[in-house]
Amino acid sequence: MPSSQGRVALFQKSTRKNQEFERFLCAGQEAAILDATTSKYIPLTYFVTPHAAASTAARRTSTRQSHGLADKMPYESFRLINLQQKGNHAHSLVLFKSRAITTNPEQIAIFECNGQVSQSEIRVIHTQTQEDEPTGTVYDVTEHYFKPISPRVCMNYGNNKYNPGYCGMFGIIAMVVHRAVRRETTTCDISYQNAVSWIADWTTLLTYMRQNIPNEPESHGCMGTELAAQVQEIIAAHPSTATGHQKAEKEINNLIRGVRPPTPPYC
Repeated sequence: MPSSQGRVALFQKSTRKNQEFERFLCAGQEAAILDATTSKYIPLTYFVTPHAAASTAARRTSTRQSHGLADKMPYESFRLINLQQKGNHAHSLVLFKSRAITTNPEQIAIFECNGQVSQSEIRVIHTQTQEDEPTGTVYDVTEHYFKPISPRVCMNYGNNKYNPGYCGMFGIIAMVVHRAVRRETTTCDISYQNAVSWIADWTTLLTYMRQNIPNEPESHGCMGTELAAQVQEIIAAHPSTATGHQKAEKEINNLIRGVRPPTPPYC
């Protein structure tokens, strides 16, 4: 494990490697861009066509209807999102679509390592309009679309020496865990029960990561900060090649298995 000073240098040196490893996890697909430079309030329609709106749109003949990111995603898949913020800052989100997500009718969830409540970098809003009403009512629906993938409170903390910007590492951890389930279910259908197993497994890991570091001040971050630092070290140690990425992913999976209870087979 690098020292706190070494974490900053390693993180800054590894920017390109991190991006290339993310692309590998996403099977070559580039991250979607979400522009939040003018407002943190993001319409739900960016992520998905709301269930009621989709039913209405199906009755229309227009082909100009816009679509949310998740509309064409298959179940049990994810999409990396690069959130662009004011001051040329960026933040990482991961959008999941799963049969086991029941907190909203579209069955999606956004992983936000900064938590579901006040520290989240975005708020998801939805405007509901009744017939014959010129304007609708705007609702903050963030909680419905962050559960059950995001932690309740922020786990992306710690001063810059200990956490130089690990939101991307937390996203990588989430994607690696999900990919492990996909590999383990290649000989059977990724059923509802498989998906439930993955979410339960992920929730257990979230609980671990949100724990305080024993005998260390809050400025050092949480157990998730320690895990993210180790993940960064693994990525940096391997070349940005197909073989290098595969070896890094295997090592990250072994690391994660060592910090959470074993789970039963998914099939």
